[in-house]
Amino acid sequence: MKKRLSCIKKDIHPRGNMARNNHGFTLLEVLVATAIVGIALGVLLGGFAMGHRQAFRGDITREAASIARDLLNEYYSETEIPDSDEGEVRDHPGWRFRMELQGLKVAISHKDTKPVEIEVPELRKMIIEIIPPASPPLRLITWIPSTNERP
Repeated sequence: MKKRLSCIKKDIHPRGNMARNNHGFTLLEVLVATAIVGIALGVLLGGFAMGHRQAFRGDITREAASIARDLLNEYYSETEIPDSDEGEVRDHPGWRFRMELQGLKVAISHKDTKPVEIEVPELRKMIIEIIPPASPPLRLITWIPSTNERP
């Protein structure tokens, strides 16, 4: 009489009496899955944070451009524009501005010659720098007619 041991061996796990058909996860598998999910979430949230920073920077730039345009219109409506000015921006607490007028020089050159600077007395270069709170300054550089040429 031969004993059939093959059917008994199938149901015994090599580490003891545990059956092989346990469907749980090991601790190592759970830790690896948690690490992968954590890395993926970190990348995703980092992308969202960068998008938020870019949107905030765009808002600051738009506001600074609007302030610079208003200042330019204000200076242009005056009969005599000062050579330089600075101060607080009205209706924008914490925002500052600086304005400077310079003579306009244009460099003209041909590809084989040295550049020649020509002064243009009919125009002046106006530099308006807007300094928002906790952000780098933004500059608007434009040309305006000289005071004696304006209507």
